[in-house]
Amino acid sequence: MLKKKKPRSTGVSGRERLLKVAVRLFAAKGYAATSVRDILRAADVTAPVLYYHFGNKEGLFLALVREGVQKIETAVGKALEQGGSATDKVRSYCHAIAAIRREYADMAWIIEAILSGSPEAAPRFDFRGKFEESLRQLARLVQDGIESGEFRACDPIHAASALLGAVEMVARPHLLQPRNSSHDDQLEGMLSVILNGLAASAV
Repeated sequence: MLKKKKPRSTGVSGRERLLKVAVRLFAAKGYAATSVRDILRAADVTAPVLYYHFGNKEGLFLALVREGVQKIETAVGKALEQGGSATDKVRSYCHAIAAIRREYADMAWIIEAILSGSPEAAPRFDFRGKFEESLRQLARLVQDGIESGEFRACDPIHAASALLGAVEMVARPHLLQPRNSSHDDQLEGMLSVILNGLAASAV
């Protein structure tokens, strides 16, 4: 079996330029409307560079998605390793996701446009499944709090949805620009309102 030859003009810089340019173009023009030629021209690389690193346009997009997913998983893992109460874990979880989501804010717009478009033109990735996975993870943390007596009885999915809604608000700097506080402070304020309502002592 012949090994794929690495183009001479590639290297980390070529790969990174492709990733950086792709996010900008996908956000500006949409995934379907962005051509391989657009990406190559903007990144100033040749076609073999893209094909070597990513295979095609879809492979390039999926590399961006997987990079973001991996960062979220790593951040969430570190947040949960800190231990503490159910409230502490929920706060750590939400702040960890929000930080990465802000870093990849443009990707959220791109993914939403893909999901609202033609399924035939969409890259092969289970975006909804990943969101549901986050929802279930957070719901399990809420359920742990209910079972320990820290949270009052409620539907964990409803609580998790409210918490992720707070994350979603601060993960979109295009829409929400805090004037007198940081995004982290904004998120903490919303989490406090929700968690106070979940507390077992809440009336």
